[in-house]
Amino acid sequence: MTTLHGTGPAGLEVPHGDEMPVGRFGRMFPTLPPRRPAGLSLAEQYGLPGGKLDGGQTTATEENPAIPAGFTYFGQFIDHNITFDPLSVLGQRAGLGSLVDFRPPRLDLANLYGSGPTVQPYLYDPDSDATKLALAADGVDLARTAAGTALIGDPRNDENMLLSQLHLAMIKFHNAIVDGLRGGKFTDVFGNVLPPMPPDEPPTEQPGVPLSILLDVDNYFDRVLASAQQIASWHYQWIIVHEFLPLFGDPVVVDDVERNGPRFFRPGTHPFMPVEFSVAGFRALGHPSVRSSYQVNANFSGKIFPDNPDALTTPRTDLRGGPVSAADAVDFSFFFPTDPMRRPQHAKEFNAKLNTQLLDLPITAVPGGKEGALARPVASLAVRNLLRSEALGLPSGQDVARKIGEEPLTDQQLNSTGPIYLWYYLLKEAELLGSQAHLGPVGTRIVAETLIGLLNADPGSYRVAYPRWKPTLGTDGRFGIVDLLKVAGVTPD
Repeated sequence: MTTLHGTGPAGLEVPHGDEMPVGRFGRMFPTLPPRRPAGLSLAEQYGLPGGKLDGGQTTATEENPAIPAGFTYFGQFIDHNITFDPLSVLGQRAGLGSLVDFRPPRLDLANLYGSGPTVQPYLYDPDSDATKLALAADGVDLARTAAGTALIGDPRNDENMLLSQLHLAMIKFHNAIVDGLRGGKFTDVFGNVLPPMPPDEPPTEQPGVPLSILLDVDNYFDRVLASAQQIASWHYQWIIVHEFLPLFGDPVVVDDVERNGPRFFRPGTHPFMPVEFSVAGFRALGHPSVRSSYQVNANFSGKIFPDNPDALTTPRTDLRGGPVSAADAVDFSFFFPTDPMRRPQHAKEFNAKLNTQLLDLPITAVPGGKEGALARPVASLAVRNLLRSEALGLPSGQDVARKIGEEPLTDQQLNSTGPIYLWYYLLKEAELLGSQAHLGPVGTRIVAETLIGLLNADPGSYRVAYPRWKPTLGTDGRFGIVDLLKVAGVTPD
């Protein structure tokens, strides 16, 4: 396979302009050779139930007290914002030039807003003149079709109930910002109060407000929506840089990347998604932190997937996606520290073990899966990760460690011999060098350089458009996921 950086002609050429309908994949370490493929047999030894990566059912002693459980699904939300590769085939070598990332590489909440109210009007509430996002009438679920299909910008965000409810909270966050802007409670990101809505009757001039604005109702609603999207996106980006990354990564490495910028990720004028991030780095962050089961609210708990794939969805016994009733809705105090009287659940500790449910997924949880269409190995999330890393020619974990100036883990530490899968290397690094609390130095650098690098390459991000900006919805310039949930109205203020 040709080694490509992602800034040259390979891959999809992204058109110039403000909109980037699709993106492309590239390499963070273009000079490193691919690790020699070992094929399905070795991937099975690692990733099938009973294999090297099988951690069994998560127990209370395996919690990571540093990370509240909800951040696992916030990470999945971030992933769906910037990556979507539905076309690559497991087990087939693929040049990056043939792959398309069907998500623009921008942390802009595209999975929330879709293509906007003109192209996807069903995502928006018509009673708000398309300034708010649609949700179920009772407020406890996403808006859905009669068949139960979620009306959201990315259908993957209804893959499991926890992600679905977090997506709903993000919708409510946006809607609360719209109410705040229209009511004069919130300013835009530059501190300006929006002018009042033009009246139905011919207006009289107001000091400091051009008559053209007072007369232009459509312009008013466009400005409300654009301002709300910018406020929501910048606060979301702030959480990623200042809360999410320091929790999941080595704080020293994150601080270095935040202050000094990436050393290895060079997105160029047309940003791309590094495969070292999408196939290894972010998967090493998210997959090992998934628990087997969760307490959803005071009266409902469930496994992330059902023991019986044919189990009825009503009444709920598991956390599959689909319609959510009030009795099953997420109480976020069980997932984030929103209530001083309740200790939230925590993510599973970081190590080279996944909860066993991820190694034998129900067919409905496998992308493109249909009954009888897939063999058992492909139903293992770990096997899929390892085969995809070989198909895309990822370098070994040891080579990446040397490239960034770290002493590689030894064969004894890795419980393996020779060049190892990058994804597995990052799991072991988190276990041994991250104290099972966060990624190690190699994993942290891949993840932090990608996320911060994408923000630095986006002219619309707060880091480029207004580097000295501080959150306007928090307290004294501080803002985190708990503040977001309070603004959204899903936790007590």
